[in-house]
Amino acid sequence: MDGYIRHQIEGASVDIDVVPVKPHGFCARFRIFRDASDEPEWHQVHVSGSVFNTAAAAEEAARSMALEKVLARGNG
Repeated sequence: MDGYIRHQIEGASVDIDVVPVKPHGFCARFRIFRDASDEPEWHQVHVSGSVFNTAAAAEEAARSMALEKVLARGNG
């Protein structure tokens, strides 16, 4: 996948993909890698039937959701 942004969150690698949508706005998705053998699925970031106004807002929402998933798995 081209154009994604990679973050390190609590020891996991997180790819975030922000995509413009028509007629306006942005949507985002993310996947979490804990090691090289992982083949993670993309998780969609939702905003109650709407889209994000800016790419930065979409990326921040994806990062927050990824952090929640990383921390939830660490506690389980």
